[in-house]
Amino acid sequence: MVAGLAVDPVARRATRDGSELALTLREFDLLVYFLRHPGQVCDRERLMREVWGWEYGDLSTVTVHVRRLRSKIEKDPADPQLIRTVWGAGYRFEAGPRPSGSTPGVAPLEDGRA
Repeated sequence: MVAGLAVDPVARRATRDGSELALTLREFDLLVYFLRHPGQVCDRERLMREVWGWEYGDLSTVTVHVRRLRSKIEKDPADPQLIRTVWGAGYRFEAGPRPSGSTPGVAPLEDGRA
C-alpha cells in the first residue's frame, strides 16, 4: 500500500484507506501510471502519450486530470504530497518505500492481490 492507496488493475478498483475511490477511466489509468513510475518526473507530453495514447493534443487535458486525481487521493489537494509538480518539468509521484514482496508500482489490496 502506498499512502493508504491500493489498486487492483484487473478489477479497475482503487481504494484509499479502505474506501473505494470514484475515479474516471483516465483518472484510474493516470493513477496506475504514476504508481508504476514512482519517483520519476513525467512531463505532460509523456503522460499524454503513455496514458491517453495520443501523440499530440491539448496538454491542458493532463493538467485538469492531475488536478481532479489530486482532489480524490490527496489529504489536502491544495498542498499535494503524493503527486508533486516539478516546475518546468512535469509531475512526480512520491511513493515512499514499498513493502518487501510487493509488485513494483502497484499497491496490493488487503487480500494481497497486486
